[in-house]
Amino acid sequence: VMLACRVARDLRRAFPGGVWLVELARTTESEQVASVLATTLGLREQTSTPEEALAAHLAGRRTLLLLDGCEHLVDGCGPLVRQLLDAAPELRVLVTSRSPLGIAGEQMWPVPPMAVPRLDGQGNVVQRTVGTESLELFADRAAAVLPGFAVGPGNEVPVVRLCQQLDGLPLAIELAAVWMRSLSVEEILDRLADRYRLLTTGDRSAAPHHRTLRAAIEWSFDLCSPVERALWARLSVFSGGFEMDAAEDVCVGDGVAAEEVFGGIAGLVDKSVLTREDRNDARARYRLLKTIREYGREQLGGGGRM
Repeated sequence: VMLACRVARDLRRAFPGGVWLVELARTTESEQVASVLATTLGLREQTSTPEEALAAHLAGRRTLLLLDGCEHLVDGCGPLVRQLLDAAPELRVLVTSRSPLGIAGEQMWPVPPMAVPRLDGQGNVVQRTVGTESLELFADRAAAVLPGFAVGPGNEVPVVRLCQQLDGLPLAIELAAVWMRSLSVEEILDRLADRYRLLTTGDRSAAPHHRTLRAAIEWSFDLCSPVERALWARLSVFSGGFEMDAAEDVCVGDGVAAEEVFGGIAGLVDKSVLTREDRNDARARYRLLKTIREYGREQLGGGGRM
């Protein structure tokens, strides 16, 4: 959402009708989306339906709506956004979601994990750390709980390792940095074998699924269909990338039919669980981030909720 807000802020002069942030993470039902949006825009006293009031209000206005946290409400957001765009040609909608809305004209902009420097075989940093976003985030959050902390020659290698182990995921890095109040970087690294138990102290003002690493991953898991959950768990056996043929060999059986694997993998890509590797090969390859793979292995081990 911070990235989306920055984009909206940079574009605000182009939208004389206003730029509106609509937070939907705590909205539980798709039928409530129009009412939440109408309330945000100040349309409280209306004799028409919220959808009709929104369409009438936005028609002829050049407005930007930022809908934040829509992945659990796509059944409501998709049709509503399409209806509003038809009624208001000058309207633009920027959506943050782990799943696409699935409407005509939608353009997706995947947001990858933060960049992390590489280490060579001797454990030396290959790339410059200055300007590397993952290290800057860790340093900023660590300094908030340990005044004076900075990334430098004495600690940059363990900080790089830490960010690598956390896949460059902003939430995981922020949660790890909180432990700098009582642990060193090396001690945090030693405890990452059970990252879901360690990374549990987040912003209490945030939505529940943004407060701990487990809650964030479980939020994505709960959005998956039963087939997608089974595939997530079974695909966790791959420590590196894999192709569709390998996925079919591993995943078919025990409730998952061969013809369901392709659709299930496409669904996991749409939900940002699987990443399609950016290669020029004729065959697509996919991978799971380590953090997501470890959660899948928990489910595979019988401790999950499939």
